[in-house]
Parts: sequence; C-alpha cells; structure tokens
Amino acid sequence: MLENSTIILGGGLAGLAASVYSEAPIFEAEDHIGGVAASDTVDGFTFDRGIHILQTQNTSVINLLNDIGVDMLTHDRHAYIYSHETYTAYPFQVNTAGLPIGLRIKCLWDFINRGREQDPANYEEWMYRTIGKGFSETFLIPYSEKFWMVNPKEMTFEWTGNRVPKPNLLQVFRGALWSKQTKIGTNPTFRYPVAAAGYGAIAEAMQTKAGTINLQYRAERIDLRNKVVHFTNGEQVKYDTLISTIPLPELIRICPEAPDSIRAAASHLRTNSIKVVNLGIDRPNISPNHWVHFPEKDISFFRLSYPHNFSENVTPPGMSSISAEVSYSRSNPPDNEQLLQKVIKDLIKVKALEADAPVATTMVKDIPYAYCIYDKQRKSSIKVIHDWLSSVNVIPSGRYGLWTYFWSDEAILSGKRSAEKLLETRKAA
Repeated sequence: MLENSTIILGGGLAGLAASVYSEAPIFEAEDHIGGVAASDTVDGFTFDRGIHILQTQNTSVINLLNDIGVDMLTHDRHAYIYSHETYTAYPFQVNTAGLPIGLRIKCLWDFINRGREQDPANYEEWMYRTIGKGFSETFLIPYSEKFWMVNPKEMTFEWTGNRVPKPNLLQVFRGALWSKQTKIGTNPTFRYPVAAAGYGAIAEAMQTKAGTINLQYRAERIDLRNKVVHFTNGEQVKYDTLISTIPLPELIRICPEAPDSIRAAASHLRTNSIKVVNLGIDRPNISPNHWVHFPEKDISFFRLSYPHNFSENVTPPGMSSISAEVSYSRSNPPDNEQLLQKVIKDLIKVKALEADAPVATTMVKDIPYAYCIYDKQRKSSIKVIHDWLSSVNVIPSGRYGLWTYFWSDEAILSGKRSAEKLLETRKAA
C-alpha cells in the first residue's frame, strides 16, 4: 500500500495547481492530465473540449504561466450571434443594427422600460430586469434553455457577475442604429497558447512543476475511517488529507460511509452535458471568427468555434477546423454518428460550411459533466456536502469539487487556495 500525507484526486487545472503549490501527488482516472481543459489530437488537428481561452488579469495566474513557460498569443475577440438569419456582433445587446427594424425598436423600448421595482427571484426575472424583455426573449432566454438544458425560471442568478454584459442606454441606442461595438464584456481581448497542443498546453506545462502524477488511477472506493483510497487498478493509497477535484456526486458515490443526508444533497446537484463535434476541413481560412452563439432551437449546436483562428499550429498547413458544441440530457444522449450528420447539415444551413467543403477528419468528444447548474437547491446542497467533507479531512477544489461556474484561471486559483489551506492545516498541527 502506498502512503502519502496528502493526495489529490483529479489532474485537471485545479488538481495540477494544488500539486504545484503543495507538491502532493496526483491520481488521475484518465491516461492524460488536463480534465475538461485538455485537448485532443487527431490526424494533425488539435481540438479543445469546448471553447477555452484565458481572459484573466490575475497576476498570480499570469506569473505562474510565465514561470512554466507557456507562450501565449493575444487576440482581439471576433465573436458573433446568429439570429433571424443574420450574424450580429457580440454582445447582442449593443449590436442589433442588422436586425429587423421592428425587433430593434422592441428591444430598445423594453430595455428603456425594464422593471426595477422589485428584486428578481430567478434568472429569467434577472434577465428582464437587467436587459429587458426584448433582448431576453430574442436571445438570452432561448440561448440559456439551449445551453443549460434548464428553464431559466429554475435557476438563480448569483453566478452572472461579469458573465453577462450589462450595457448602458447609450450603448444600446447606438447599437440599434449603426454602431458595431465589440469591446464590451470580459473578454474583448484574450490569450491562447501558441503550441500545437492547443489549450491543453497549459496543463502539459503545469505538470512539469507538479508532484508525482499517477495516470489511470480511477478511485472506486474511499475508506474514510482508515483514510485509504481504493482504485480500479487494484492499488490502494493511504493518506492523511485528501484534496478532491472530481465531481461531487461521483465523490459521494464512492464514499460508503457518507450519510443518507449527504447522498440526498448530492442527488440534487445538476450539470449540463455537452458533446463537441469536431471537424477538420481541407480548406484554408473558412472563417475569420473565433466563436458564434446560436440561440435558435432548430440549429443543433449552441456555439461554434474555429480553432485555427486561435493558433495556426492546431491544424495542418492550409487547413481549417470547426468545433460545434451541443448540449444534451444525460438521460437521452444523442448517437454520435447521427449527431455528426445533423451538425454538418446545420453548418451548411447557417452558411458556416460550404456544401462541397472537403472534411478531412471528424471527432465527437463527450463531456458528461460540463457546466454546473445554479438552481435553487445548489447552494444549500453544497453547504451540507462541504461541511461534511471538512469533518472527514477532504478538501474539495475546482469547478466540480466546489460545484461552481469557474473559468480556467479561477480553477487554477482554486487549486492554489486548496494547497494553501492544506499547508495552513499542517502548520496548525
């Protein structure tokens, strides 16, 4: 039996950061590190697991990436929204000049007259109060339903923060008449790795500074009484403190000693699930865009991205690439081949792909745990779970350990904080 004072479950960005700052060993279920921030390569094309960009100004994250030698490109964002058969610059709220005049008037009028007399009770009411019914019902509500797979009335809004651009009246008015304003929001400029490894280059660089990384160690049972993790490969590891970045429902499932109340709380936690349909195209420069949002229900994907515009090294010379993200219900996952054909048909429909474009390669990537859903049971459920985990010397970390809407820089900082918490605990002992 192996024995360590601290071990880390999960080798995503949070787990890697926790290891970088604590030197604790990582035990990762897959045969590679990176988690949802990993990248996959097929036939010379590199595809991220959905869009990943670095938009942080946090100096500790930037310094870490500089220290580990991640060369980054800086981009000015080229993002759009496809609505009413028109490509409108992002953010939608300040770029409606190309839409039908009646719709522009409604969006502007509803923005001016949006209600402010009471606090919103859910995400839908927050939308109405923040951007008005016109913008909400034209873009944000249908997009949210398509992305989250949840009615916005079921969601809270404490996660919105800087996630949803909040323009002023002048910006909305100008955007309805003539102006294309693209510098609004949190990521008008962003960074992306130069390397052919795509966004996964960050995880690859972090592992050079991390502790020992053990791959294909999938935890199947945690003996909390004796502090032993049992893995599916037959190995057992004894620990004093456990840092876990794996999804909370999975963590609780493999803890036989978890009380019924904890299991009940974990059963209330929800995420959306996403399949990323990736296409390598044997044609250069098929689009100048970075990404496009699709709120329309008759289009299978909610978002497209063009990896070749993030770094020229992620495609073979003279070629392009497309990643289409499709949300689905875990109770009814789509067939990969059928989904691929539907996505290609829809790409042609929205003029993102020419019918005769030669497809050099395809790959469908499944992400069962994607974005954590902020519904009305989330906050109370994670408090109950986290309080219990603290009592059994388990430190949750990262997007899925804390069950939150983290961007990648926030996941890195979460891992760093977990390591600092661990070191404080050691000093106190």
